[in-house]
Amino acid sequence: MNIKKKALTLLFLTLCTVGFSQDYKTDIKSEFQAYLSTIENMEFEKSMDYITPDFFEVVPKANMLAAIKQSYNKKDVEVKILNSKIVSVADAEHIEGKDYALVTYSDQMNIKINNENEETESQKEARINLTKVTFDQSFGAENVVYNKDTEFFEVKTVKQAYAISDDGKATWKFLMFEKNLKTILVKVLPPSLMEKL
Repeated sequence: MNIKKKALTLLFLTLCTVGFSQDYKTDIKSEFQAYLSTIENMEFEKSMDYITPDFFEVVPKANMLAAIKQSYNKKDVEVKILNSKIVSVADAEHIEGKDYALVTYSDQMNIKINNENEETESQKEARINLTKVTFDQSFGAENVVYNKDTEFFEVKTVKQAYAISDDGKATWKFLMFEKNLKTILVKVLPPSLMEKL
């Protein structure tokens, strides 16, 4: 009887631990998907609510918002983000009083380069070919398709972000990893996490 009680207690604790483990990952997925939806819908001001406040101590929120709006509102380039999906959420790590979980996600960027100047068909073809080569080098040729009907480049990407929580249970905020932001991210993320990116 005593062995049965111990076995049941162990089973109960294991189930509780697994249940807790899945709960925080479910919370991260839910919050991160909501964040991705704000980007797809170009609700950039709303998207700022999902970014970790630590980031804004390095880059003021107004500056970040202006940079994002500028990159999406160029006359010569149209950008649409589609099909955002969470690929995985790694187990959280507790470092210096905070919990961090690496999130891997994918999306499709549709990019159209608009030429305001008149161009011949051969000039247009040369511009498209040059752009394709550039995108192939940046994202991998297997991830880039040019759609002649829409004139959009369809670029599939896989990216990473960190989910960050002060309590490890709720209120997850995010920090996107972009290579061009690495000098900023080192000021926000612990060194052990930067090594994994």
